[in-house]
Amino acid sequence: MAILNETERDALTELGNIGVAKASVALAKLVGGEVGMSVPDVRVIPRAAAARGLEEAFSAELVAVSECFDGALAGAALLVFPERHCHELVRAVLPPEVEAADIPELEGEALTEVGNIVLNNWLAVVANMLDAKLSTALPTVLRGDGAAILAGCGASAGDYAADEAPTIVFSIRFHVHGTNIAGQILIAMDASAEAALRDRIAHTIKKITG
Repeated sequence: MAILNETERDALTELGNIGVAKASVALAKLVGGEVGMSVPDVRVIPRAAAARGLEEAFSAELVAVSECFDGALAGAALLVFPERHCHELVRAVLPPEVEAADIPELEGEALTEVGNIVLNNWLAVVANMLDAKLSTALPTVLRGDGAAILAGCGASAGDYAADEAPTIVFSIRFHVHGTNIAGQILIAMDASAEAALRDRIAHTIKKITG
């Protein structure tokens, strides 16, 4: 399994930082509160390890909004958080006049709206910086453990066994201040997208450095 070199990691981390700024503003507007996001951790790891990382981060059943993308690069972007935070997140984004009894019926729509806005803002920045034209599918809501989330997210394992597929992961933790809401943004690239990503990174570095 190939490992990102230091230059590639630094470039992707910087791109991720720019995307984080835009995504955090979008999420803050949705929930009406300040959102803190971490510096992206960029790694190439087997999909099984990525799944374990999600489970270790939250130690709970998970809910994820997954948005597949393709074009110059392909994979899936995910907004992941513990299921126990789901109600609070949905409550934060719905108008205050919505009755508590109506929240379960509106949960799916609210979650996809959150994922759509946050993930599209993040992807738009990264794609623009990499000069990579991407098209996105409608987001879907997934539930289960880390393995179930990654198995259902739509990122392709290519010729690898599912657990062994090399997964290029951007891991970004977020927390909504004054609430219990915390989660993670994760970008799982298709197993076949590694060469294309490296080409895009090299192109971007050359464009910046001349």
